[in-house]
Amino acid sequence: MKNKAQRRQKHKKTTVILPYDLWESLRIESIKKNISMGELIANKLRELEKLREKTTIMEVDEDGLLKSL
Repeated sequence: MKNKAQRRQKHKKTTVILPYDLWESLRIESIKKNISMGELIANKLRELEKLREKTTIMEVDEDGLLKSL
């Protein structure tokens, strides 16, 4: 039964190695917002994904026209 319950979990535990200064700034922000580090990182990743969807990266082709990547 325990294995079935574990498979149904929506969250998985993982270890992430971060530079100390990044870890420290995320830790301070998570304390200020009173949320866990995992929730904070998940929120940041969601925000980044939304920003990527809204943003289009363009480059200039051989004819001098803009085209998206």
